[in-house]
Amino acid sequence: MALKLITPPAMEPLSLEEAKHHLRISGDDDDAIVSSLINQAREYCESYQKQKYITQTLELVLDSFPTTNYIEFTDFSPVQNVVSVKYYGTDGTEYIFDAENYIVDTDSLVNRIALGYNKQWPSIALQPINAVRIRVVAGYGDASEVPESVKWAMVLQMRLVYDDYKPEDCQKLESARDAFLNMNRVVPV
Repeated sequence: MALKLITPPAMEPLSLEEAKHHLRISGDDDDAIVSSLINQAREYCESYQKQKYITQTLELVLDSFPTTNYIEFTDFSPVQNVVSVKYYGTDGTEYIFDAENYIVDTDSLVNRIALGYNKQWPSIALQPINAVRIRVVAGYGDASEVPESVKWAMVLQMRLVYDDYKPEDCQKLESARDAFLNMNRVVPV
């Protein structure tokens, strides 16, 4: 299984000005560093929560269709919509799995696609690897739709990287960051 980024987020959950305010930075000398910190903090928090925050297009690549009647998006909910489900035969021919064959669950914490009533995954022989590609649009939307708990976790992550703290203070900041992130964290079972 692989997850490929097709179209990156057009913005970050925190603006440069918001980040500088939280880090108590005035002036523009560290803007490149702060911009990088924002990106790093988002990536860290997305990875920890197994979610995506700002609208982006991703492609889930699987070697085969599952034996169950659904495919969970465990590493990148919330999913806004499924763009396409493609699969490749042993000769490399590309096929499209019609959207009428599946239902997209966007209500659960871990989104998924499930086969519709009396539907089946394609039964042709698939190429041995990377045979199924599911393209989705994921994320809450724009920065205004990202939960405040996530934004505060990002601030704490940026402070941990940018500032110099005593070990006991680092532990407090890490605990607070993780508490914010645990509120909506997807934990594999």
